[in-house]
Amino acid sequence: MLAPTHSVFGIFLTLIFLAVFGIQWSLHWTIILFAIIGAIMPDIDHPRSVIGKLFPYISIPLERKYGHRTITHSFIGWAIFTAIFAFIVLLAALIFGFILKADVWIWELAPRWTAAFSISYMSHLILDMFNKRGSQMFWPDPSRDVIPKNPKFRPESGSRVELFIFLILFVLMLFAFPISKYGIASSLRWLMATPGSAMQEYKTMKTHAYLEFAGVFSDTKEPVEGTAEILDVQSSKLIILYKGDIFTLSDELAADILTSRVRIKRTAEPIVITKKEFKDESRDNLLAQIPAGALVSGTVHLPDGMDINFPVYPALSGGVYAGSFKPMAQKSNDLILNYASKKQIESLALTEFFEIQNKKDKVNLAQLNVQADDINNKIKELETGGGLTPLGKELMQSKEDQEKQKLQLDTLKSQLDEINVKIEELQLKIKARKFAFSGEVYLRQ
Repeated sequence: MLAPTHSVFGIFLTLIFLAVFGIQWSLHWTIILFAIIGAIMPDIDHPRSVIGKLFPYISIPLERKYGHRTITHSFIGWAIFTAIFAFIVLLAALIFGFILKADVWIWELAPRWTAAFSISYMSHLILDMFNKRGSQMFWPDPSRDVIPKNPKFRPESGSRVELFIFLILFVLMLFAFPISKYGIASSLRWLMATPGSAMQEYKTMKTHAYLEFAGVFSDTKEPVEGTAEILDVQSSKLIILYKGDIFTLSDELAADILTSRVRIKRTAEPIVITKKEFKDESRDNLLAQIPAGALVSGTVHLPDGMDINFPVYPALSGGVYAGSFKPMAQKSNDLILNYASKKQIESLALTEFFEIQNKKDKVNLAQLNVQADDINNKIKELETGGGLTPLGKELMQSKEDQEKQKLQLDTLKSQLDEINVKIEELQLKIKARKFAFSGEVYLRQ
């Protein structure tokens, strides 16, 4: 086989082999280069080959002593050349790593360079077994190893059949590039293009990822398609950010968007999570800590008694947002945020709610004061008895009336005490209330 055929097969086999073992950086240009060198290296025993012409002082003596497709086309030759190449790589890594203070990437790539050379070298021996002459794999055993045994089905080097083989191997090599970049598992998930496969793929990622999808809104059955950022995976649904709104996406009916085919688009941009803790911060200071474009998750402790009415979120399909995923919710005095945007938090108008609550408390205080004054007047009226002196009461009222009046008076005094306690509590509440927030949130950028 000729050098181009050996090169494409060597690259193909190297990329696939490294992908099977999950080795990254398989597409680095140096790995491709050393795969090509390994693929043509066995022909160094032939002075008219590409590698033989580059190193005639090696190829000519090898051919004279051993002949073509002997020692260099055997397991022994493969082991010797791999060991030599590994030594050269180690020496180069030491020079560049320590003397020139190169980055650590050299040490990460060095083992892969050796692997690429070794795999590709072996690919040459395998491919030559399909040639007329075959390979002498177990040299010095003089027998030739061929596939298949019938020579009629083994092509000659440079023939039309080899050209056809080259084209097939070239196409396979092109398929190997994305497989090498993303790995076997990721490539299979990409081919499957299902929400389930996208979920499994996203769980392995640590960078921003986007989703190309087409489907329908589950509530309106209106078609929807486009590109959305994946935020999370919950149960059997993807949480996506699509045109500023958050939706759940799956092939199950419980999701906001139903779709059967989706594909993930990877990026190299890392997801940055920043933790923010704050205590007694004003609303403006709180919002100032949120960068534009960040999504906020966590808990914000609200001032006592603040009751938030959440605004209606716009829906892409028109009308009211019907999504099942809510970026904000209130639980007691806590505001629960789940991928809420700065704009959504600003839309809460917390200042207005705080002022409204203060007005409500002042109205309640005024009502309680009115009730207290009313009871005080009734107590005074009962105690004075219409202007009668104690002797007059004793002469004018029966004993039964006097006991009844005393019971009424005790009841009113008890009611007054209760109202006074409520007034004191409400006054303390108004005095102690601060328009400040505390909590702990995580910013996703």
